[in-house]
Amino acid sequence: MSQERANDLARLCTDAVRKGNDFPTIWNTLLKKHPLVEGIPRQRLEGNRSFLDIRLITGERLVFESEGKRFSIG
Repeated sequence: MSQERANDLARLCTDAVRKGNDFPTIWNTLLKKHPLVEGIPRQRLEGNRSFLDIRLITGERLVFESEGKRFSIG
């Protein structure tokens, strides 16, 4: 149940970023008050790639990769 909802949220956010919305817009309009979201975005670096991790109530993370313009569940 929660995994599918988390994946649905990742798809929704990926669609929004690919339509030209930036992360602050997606955060304020889709994520900030979403019932699955628990906490604020935290930046993480892997090599020269930057990610934003957002904790979910399911214990998972919604991960935004700006270079790839996509959200995924981690």
